[in-house]
Amino acid sequence: MINFSKLTLVTSEERDIGDNFVGIRKSLSTKGFEFCLPNGFDKDNFDGNFNQIRDLFFKLYRTFNKFEKDNKDSDRFKINQPEYQKEQDQTTLSSGGVTFATQDGEPCVLYSKIKMIERVLSAYNDLAIHSIQKKISHTDKIDYSQIYKYLDRAIYLDDDIIHVEKMNLPRAVVRYESTDLIDLYCFILDEIVQQLEEDVPDNVKSRTQDIKFFAERFKDNYLSNNQSIFDSDTYAETINILKDSLDQIDHNTFYKDADYWELYEAIEIFLYGEIDSSKNDGEYWGVKGFSLVWEDICHTYFFNKYKDDICYADTDIVLRNHHNYQRTNEQENRVGNYSTHDGTKDWGGWIFVTTSNIEYPDKKGYFGWNELLCIEFDHQHASFVYDYPQSFDSKERNRKNALRRFPRPDIVLNFSSEEIWIIDFKNVPYEFFEKNAKLPFDKTQTKYRIDVIKELTYELAIQQTHKVAQNWFLIPCHTESDDFFVNSELDIKGIKVIKANFDKFQSIYLSENP
Repeated sequence: MINFSKLTLVTSEERDIGDNFVGIRKSLSTKGFEFCLPNGFDKDNFDGNFNQIRDLFFKLYRTFNKFEKDNKDSDRFKINQPEYQKEQDQTTLSSGGVTFATQDGEPCVLYSKIKMIERVLSAYNDLAIHSIQKKISHTDKIDYSQIYKYLDRAIYLDDDIIHVEKMNLPRAVVRYESTDLIDLYCFILDEIVQQLEEDVPDNVKSRTQDIKFFAERFKDNYLSNNQSIFDSDTYAETINILKDSLDQIDHNTFYKDADYWELYEAIEIFLYGEIDSSKNDGEYWGVKGFSLVWEDICHTYFFNKYKDDICYADTDIVLRNHHNYQRTNEQENRVGNYSTHDGTKDWGGWIFVTTSNIEYPDKKGYFGWNELLCIEFDHQHASFVYDYPQSFDSKERNRKNALRRFPRPDIVLNFSSEEIWIIDFKNVPYEFFEKNAKLPFDKTQTKYRIDVIKELTYELAIQQTHKVAQNWFLIPCHTESDDFFVNSELDIKGIKVIKANFDKFQSIYLSENP
């Protein structure tokens, strides 16, 4: 059981440059564990607050699960292999990691599995629970307070010894039975289901009423109404009661089959399993390379709010009620409608694109919004233009084998006939832009220069045919505000740095779970 109050919170400003891990891992400076917060989070709003840290953990848990589920069967993912893990740092010691790479080759490792919760969720099995309920438990307990009722049937031996051959004692003397294991298990499962807001496997979701019934029965018998394993005031006492209950159940249950052990071990791991920094095989949870998660969260927001205004989006996210007739049945909820083959992605990568109003110069039809900026490299031998005067005209040159790249932002929107919004999602702290914006451009960090040059180059290309109304860098921000956006008033050569309300964006992302 994770003790949320003992986790050390670490903001992005306190981590090394390039350390983009979000989640729980062994602390680099202390003996304990640290909870690495996403960019834009201030730990003063969470430090020591059990309930807020708990809520943040479970929302990120749901976010990582959805991200993995949406992308696991796509060509972005591959299951982490042992050979890969050996080459990584300590965080990859956790099993069950999933690895994939960005289009620029940046690795992203997702550790969305955390054994304590996963085992409880995966252990639910209707047939196993029904099977245990039908079994009768046995006990070697004797109620000695009732022995006076059997004196008339006793055999009196020498030395004042009384032998009672058989006693028919009521079963009530045995408090814990094997069926109590089901109630205890369902109590833990019900608490997890509540924290995950029923974002759980289908076999669990379909039986939440039954689970709640068993959970209430355990609570009525052994706990008070306000006790919970995820409440800041009562979790320690509740966990101790649950541990004692599990010990009693195990002591009083003599027939233990595979069904029994499946539930027992799930409960034991949940109650006694901790993130142990003294062990090299401790559990880690989180994601290294949070940028891809942030991009999916942002794309989900814009497709949810402005789907009809999107011209281009570098994504293939899953939307619950989306029907894409260009994809097969298994993928019809994905938004990607164009398989790229322009060299900027692996063959088969999907993006969302619509047709622009710019005509092709040499054939019928219109450019797609993914084609309006192209950098071309012709690696053929140069032609002597006096011998080949047709080479003066670029249209006459043989450019069949030229190499091309199509630099694009994350999303382009068209809210009116000619006004274009360009938005690039950046998983960096606000201080990254603020600090570099004060420096001479040639003294800024490489990433900053590349991001700005790329964005302004795309804007210049679009300005040849359209009016660019807005150009944004969109970064994550934790705020108590109800607004989706917070204007930072930081302007970089016409590019506005806008803060996105992380909680609001995340809620829309999670609402797209089926």
